[in-house]
Amino acid sequence: MIIACPACGTRYAVPDTAIGSEGRTVRCAKCKHSWFQEPPVLDLGSEAAPAPAPSEPQASPTPPVPPVPVSERPQPAAPEPQPEPQPAPPSDPQPAPEPASTGPSVSHWRTPEVPDSADEDASLAVRALRRGLTQEQGGDDSERVVPRSDPPAFDEPDPPFDDEEEDGSQFDYRAPFTRRRNTARMWTIAAVIFALMATGTVAAVNYYGLPEWVPISRPTFGIGQPGLELDFPEAEQRKEELPSGESIFQVRGTITNTGRETMTVPDLLVVFSDARQRDVGDWVVAPSKRELAPGETVTVTEAIANIPPGATSAALGWAPN
Repeated sequence: MIIACPACGTRYAVPDTAIGSEGRTVRCAKCKHSWFQEPPVLDLGSEAAPAPAPSEPQASPTPPVPPVPVSERPQPAAPEPQPEPQPAPPSDPQPAPEPASTGPSVSHWRTPEVPDSADEDASLAVRALRRGLTQEQGGDDSERVVPRSDPPAFDEPDPPFDDEEEDGSQFDYRAPFTRRRNTARMWTIAAVIFALMATGTVAAVNYYGLPEWVPISRPTFGIGQPGLELDFPEAEQRKEELPSGESIFQVRGTITNTGRETMTVPDLLVVFSDARQRDVGDWVVAPSKRELAPGETVTVTEAIANIPPGATSAALGWAPN
């Protein structure tokens, strides 16, 4: 049978067995609209009449008795004659022709015709339908008789609609190879990936430092070790001009180990600034001695020839790592 969605008009071809004799609730696969589909209407007027009973085979009329030959008729009593040679036995008589009739002739040995199985199934379906209607009118809750139907010779595809029954049915739509997502597993994997990326970023910044393109303010000088003391008076940090006319910047001072252990001396950094206190350049100064014993002092002297243009002052501190 063919059903149509009342909402969008989409038509579906489904077998009658899918709807059943009582109807069922179906849902459109296109617009998801649900409605109750009535069962196909049976034409009771044409099927109410029982199938005609098979006619009894007509008995063929009794064939007439063939005439007895004259030679076989009884002879009247007469004096016993002399024995004569016996005549030859007569040939078999031919069967008399059957009388002509307007209807078809049926011989006495023909078996009765077997009713067609389709007519028998139709009569059984009509009787079962009548019995079901009678039980509904009488209020009987006994199991109804469902007309027998032969299984199809081919696999019928699932109808394109879904039931809304709680227990489900064989006509429910199921997406093929659908796998449920494990939300907890996905969040765990995401957390592990984030932790690895954060750890790698911290390690890279700690080892290489921040890249130059990062728009954040960086400290100009590094953090020195406790126990190392710088002594660079401002009067000793000045710009001088050589007899050749070349200008240099003179750096002079001392580094003292005031601790109780031998310490490593890092590099020094000289930062040049202009009149508006903007950094215009820097210079790294390496001490002449890298390790100082407790109480030891090293003198640092450096002449910087490449002075940035516009530099008016300089600041000195530890170089950042």
